[in-house]
Amino acid sequence: MRRLIAFSFALVALQSCTERIDIELNDDNTQRLVVEGWISDQERRHEVELSLTTSYFYEQEAPRATGAVVTISNEEESWTLTEDEPGIYRTPLIAPPAAQWYTLEVQYQGETYTATSWMRPVAPIDSLYVRNFDPYEEYGIPDDPYYSVRLWTQELAGQGDAYMWKTFVNNDPVRDTLRELSFVTDGLYDGVYVADIEIDYLDIETEAQIGDTVFVEQWNIGTEAYDIFVGIMNETAWNGGLFDSPPANVQTNMSNGALGYFGAAGLSVKQTIITE
Repeated sequence: MRRLIAFSFALVALQSCTERIDIELNDDNTQRLVVEGWISDQERRHEVELSLTTSYFYEQEAPRATGAVVTISNEEESWTLTEDEPGIYRTPLIAPPAAQWYTLEVQYQGETYTATSWMRPVAPIDSLYVRNFDPYEEYGIPDDPYYSVRLWTQELAGQGDAYMWKTFVNNDPVRDTLRELSFVTDGLYDGVYVADIEIDYLDIETEAQIGDTVFVEQWNIGTEAYDIFVGIMNETAWNGGLFDSPPANVQTNMSNGALGYFGAAGLSVKQTIITE
């Protein structure tokens, strides 16, 4: 009985210690530029997306930042991006070399924002294989079979590399959000040959079936991007627990108060056909 009474008093005390806090939420007067862009050594039109922060209670897609002047340069060349869609800026068709610094410059509404990223080379994917995987047959785990996407590659010697994989089925991306992608540093794999490792999975029939062509892109995003990705996940998909740390702004490599990230990455591509 005494424990019950003490618990009741504790609840009352907690309820009586509440304090109203007025939080300054983002509005039109405090909008900040948000940048999301990558450049790789693959021949393509590389993309930079510009948007603006919104109010906490804004329920629509974030407004795009249109009319900006966007350039990307390395030690030898500079490319002006074209705004193909509102807030979506693309380079000409180029295949920039790895092992160089790349600088993004955005001029928007009288302000200039910059970011610099080192494009790390990436080892090629030696082999790619997709096989029917049954967790119950393999490990006795009662779960549905799926297609296991597995690869073989030589990790480059020297720490500082970090990898991200993107999977496509018949040219269509399977994952389109950060929480769905696989990414890892080379801390435990530096310089070793990585063989038969699962980097993604595909639901049978709904995401892939026999005869489909599977493409995998292996990106060497570097540890700076990896740390930023982990920071984003810690503030979003990986939070909500009782012992979480207080929310904080995610790290960025953009200057002048802009948010987001501009990265450069060596990229390797491999494809295979599902046969089982």
